[in-house]
Amino acid sequence: MLGQTFYHQTIRKYVALFGTLFNDINIEKKDSGGNVLSRQKVPIAYGPKQKFLTRINQDASLDRQVAIQLPRLGFEMTGMAYDPVRKLNTIGSLTHKESVNGERNVKKMFNPSPYIFDFSLYAFVENAEDGTQILEQILPFFTPEFNVTVNIITDMGLSIDIPIIIQSATSEDSYEGEFSARRTIIWTISFMLKGFIYPDIKSSQSIIKTIEVAFKEVAEANASDENNELLLETSTPFAQYQFLLETGSFLLTEDSTTELGQDNIISKITIVPEGGSNTYITPGDDFDANTTITVYNPPVNYNEATGTYE
Repeated sequence: MLGQTFYHQTIRKYVALFGTLFNDINIEKKDSGGNVLSRQKVPIAYGPKQKFLTRINQDASLDRQVAIQLPRLGFEMTGMAYDPVRKLNTIGSLTHKESVNGERNVKKMFNPSPYIFDFSLYAFVENAEDGTQILEQILPFFTPEFNVTVNIITDMGLSIDIPIIIQSATSEDSYEGEFSARRTIIWTISFMLKGFIYPDIKSSQSIIKTIEVAFKEVAEANASDENNELLLETSTPFAQYQFLLETGSFLLTEDSTTELGQDNIISKITIVPEGGSNTYITPGDDFDANTTITVYNPPVNYNEATGTYE
C-alpha cells in the first residue's frame, strides 16, 4: 500500500503474547486431607468459542472425531480500534544505530499508530470447581492491568511495555438436553491490549555533522515583498527588537521574499565536530564541536557549483 511493502509481524506478536500468558495453568484434584491426587495442565489454543463447543459435543464413536477433553482454554482476538488518547507526534521518529563489519548503519522509523486490541479468553470446564481454580490463577495478576515487556521490532532494537487490561468475566452453563448429555461450563474473560502498529523502516540515513549558516546584508524591501526579520529573545508582542546591522539593514528569515539571493554575504558560521567532518559519529553520541565565524569585508557571493564563497 502507498508504494511500501513491509511486515513487522506486530499483530502476530500481540496474539502470541496474549496466549503465552495463560499457557501454564494447572488443575489439581485433592482428597479431604489436602493431598494432591492428580495434577493436570490446561491446554490452550487459538480459535473462536463455537469451534471449541463443536469439538466438545462431538460423538466419540469410531466414525466420528474424538471429543476434546476438558478442562481447556481457548482465546481469540475479537477486534481492534484506533486509540486517539495515545497518539504521538506524526513527524516524530525513532532511530537505531548499529555497526556491521565496521560500516555504520542508521535506521529510522516514524512514530507508530496506537491501537487497542480486544481479546477474549475462554475456559471450558466440566464442573464449577475447575472453573474457579482457573479464575484464581488469572484474576489476581490484573489490577486491572498487567504489563509485559516485548521486543516488538528486532531490527530497531525496540522493546516496549504492553499493558493488558481485564474488562470482565462472565460464565455460561451450556447444559441442554438429556441428563446423559455432556455438561460444559464456559467462562469468558475479556481483555484489552494497548499496542502500536509500526510503519516501514528507513535504512542508511545520513547524519548531519557539519552545519554552515551564512548571513547577508539586505537592501530596503519593496512594498510587494514579504519582509520577515530575525527577532531578538528580548522581543515581546508589544516591543520587537531585530538584528540591526551597522549599515542600518536587517537580517531576514528564510520565508522573506526580499533579497534572498546568494550574493552580498557578509559572514558565515561553521560548526564541525572535533576531528573534522569525517569523524565517526552515531545517533545519540555526545561530541564536542568547533565553531568558526568568518567575516567578509567586502561582502562575497556564494558559488553553488563549487560550494565556495567568492
